[in-house]
Amino acid sequence: MHKVRADGRRNPTGKAFMSIDFVVATPHDAIEFNDVYRNVTGSAGYLACNNIYNRVVLNEWYDINPFPDLATHWEQLDGSRRWRFHLNQAARWQDGTPLTAHDIVYTHLHAKKMGYQGAMFLKDVETIVAVNDHTVDYVLHTPNSGFLVLLGNFIFAHVLPRHLYEGTDWATNPHNLSPVGSGPFRLAEWIPGEHIIMEAVKNHWGPQPEIDRLILKIVPDRDECVRMVARGEAHIVPQDTLTKDRLHLVQGAPGVEIMTREGPGMALLDFNHGRELWQDKRVRDAVAHAVNRDEIAQLGDPGVSQAWDHYLLGNSWAFNPDAKAPGHDVGRARALLDEAGVTADANGVRGRLTVYYMDMFHGHQPLAEIVARQLGEVGFEVTFAGLPSVDWAREVRTRHDFDLIIVGGSMAPDPEITATKYSTGGQNNMGLHRNPDVDAAYLAARRAGAQAERREHYQQLQAVWARDTEWVPLFWYGMYYPRSEKFFGWADQLGYSVPWWHWGRMRPVA
Repeated sequence: MHKVRADGRRNPTGKAFMSIDFVVATPHDAIEFNDVYRNVTGSAGYLACNNIYNRVVLNEWYDINPFPDLATHWEQLDGSRRWRFHLNQAARWQDGTPLTAHDIVYTHLHAKKMGYQGAMFLKDVETIVAVNDHTVDYVLHTPNSGFLVLLGNFIFAHVLPRHLYEGTDWATNPHNLSPVGSGPFRLAEWIPGEHIIMEAVKNHWGPQPEIDRLILKIVPDRDECVRMVARGEAHIVPQDTLTKDRLHLVQGAPGVEIMTREGPGMALLDFNHGRELWQDKRVRDAVAHAVNRDEIAQLGDPGVSQAWDHYLLGNSWAFNPDAKAPGHDVGRARALLDEAGVTADANGVRGRLTVYYMDMFHGHQPLAEIVARQLGEVGFEVTFAGLPSVDWAREVRTRHDFDLIIVGGSMAPDPEITATKYSTGGQNNMGLHRNPDVDAAYLAARRAGAQAERREHYQQLQAVWARDTEWVPLFWYGMYYPRSEKFFGWADQLGYSVPWWHWGRMRPVA
């Protein structure tokens, strides 16, 4: 008698099949599974959503060109003011309901109407139209030749099932906790604080997963996450769990490859431009002069990460080598503060500042320590703290209750994705930036057709950032991925045609 698995595959030897499990050790539990409503970047929910849902198109960090996801192909119409997407007609929700253009129209227009996370990159969208069940048009207020990277670069652009969300309050919809997606894995079990188990969707409309279960194990101790990979108990840890100081925990482990490369963005110091203190450029310049990158360089790893003083990454197609932050000069910093009237009291204190970073990004903690100490050298009394993602969303994104933040600046693969942070009215404009020359540079780049012309406008954007010290670049971070050699299908092995945190193409190595 042949043994038969739940998916119908038979074992001709008659022996029972072993379930093929792919295990991720992650320090941050999920809150829910609707990242279009609100996103908890880097959490287990973030990882799960990448495997439960689909986007219209896919862009990943290292490739400016989009790849198909729900859309098989697309057209750039009306001088980049209208984008038409032709959908895979086989696409289905995990409850068997066909996925159509109407799901896309509903998801993204409702997110835009309500100001939800999914609207972060939809500022240019005037409306979305279902041409028919399998064709959808995004109509923009203004031409935008970089629109594809906005639609495909982040998980906020996932598509939700209209038949389960329309007419409901997204905040309380039960499918936030029991998601029905269109992706290759369905949620099977979530025990908060312990694990999330996802099972492969049998007869999936897209590429069929070759692993049976995707298991996210919640392990708050980052060191232990890395040790689990070294011991073969997990196959990967998420971004920023393995940092340079933890490499010794996994180096030399049998069956483990450590993939390293320069990261797709930088850590930077941003000002709360809504506060009067930072509206004086002399004060912003003083902060920039206080930063000593020789100290920050000690956090680097040659060939992987480094202290950085430019306003875009050096490997970017739009890099402007002449746009640099002010250099370290404590004397000049003090003189500028005196000139701006930010003088010291009898105790030598010019003012008290709070610096926040998101604690999920553990590598920002040593940067916060260094920056706080360096600002102390020019007379500021600085307190710094890492905020959980929910507190970050409330205090930084919504209330803007901070002086300075250390935050990741995603600068790849296209500078257009930074507009949500630095253009006036951008949904992720935490620092309340409102620089008309910045807005003009973004607009000109959107309206340009050829990449060479877009480059000129983005180089001007960097020049404006540097001229006005809009923010202060600190560190070009690196990526460390300790990963099991028992599997093939990582993003870099597939030409970045899938996101880093999508494991639907994983297959065991014989």
